[in-house]
Amino acid sequence: MKSKETDRVNTWRDTIENFWYYHKVAVIVIIIGILIVGVLVTQHSSRLVTDLNISLVTAEDLLEESINFNEALPGLIKDSNKDGEANITISYMLIGQDIEKEENANQLNSLEQQLMNNGATLFIVDSLNYDRLIKKDAFCPLDTFFDVALYQDQILYRNDEAIAFSLKGSKVLREMKFINDDLYALLLFQRPGEENDPVRNIEYQNAVAVLSALLEQS
Repeated sequence: MKSKETDRVNTWRDTIENFWYYHKVAVIVIIIGILIVGVLVTQHSSRLVTDLNISLVTAEDLLEESINFNEALPGLIKDSNKDGEANITISYMLIGQDIEKEENANQLNSLEQQLMNNGATLFIVDSLNYDRLIKKDAFCPLDTFFDVALYQDQILYRNDEAIAFSLKGSKVLREMKFINDDLYALLLFQRPGEENDPVRNIEYQNAVAVLSALLEQS
């Protein structure tokens, strides 16, 4: 009895080894293909289908009702994806000081994915997270979309380049009852060819419209 069981095990093992010997290249190619497709799907799904995605990053928790930009800025943006509605989507991330904490590390990873995959066009962050983001070469000069001479007191520079706006004193944020207006806004850089993409152009127009509204002082 034991001999028959051993023979079956050996036969099964021989079959696997024989299959691997003759088909290992094809198996490896298939596995690599699946991984590539998975990465592409993940990258695509990380970008929400919306008319404007704003990444809002703070160290202090914000109330859900205080970050409803659609209600605060009705009729301001255009319908970029032609679904019949013009909506702002907020990707809210709570990232505190201690990046050793798992929740902070996970949120930082999500933020990195947003930067890499066009996950958001407009980034609004508090001072802690501004210090983190400004180290990354991911944002376009403000003079790409704004006459920066009109906003001198609200501009932050990096290497003599206008790179971010301070939203301190924002009328809209005050009306939205933000607990803290010590926030900063940055625009994701345009990738090569995006200036010819009509959908992305409208997204940037929407971002500029929202940012212009946020810059109005109370």
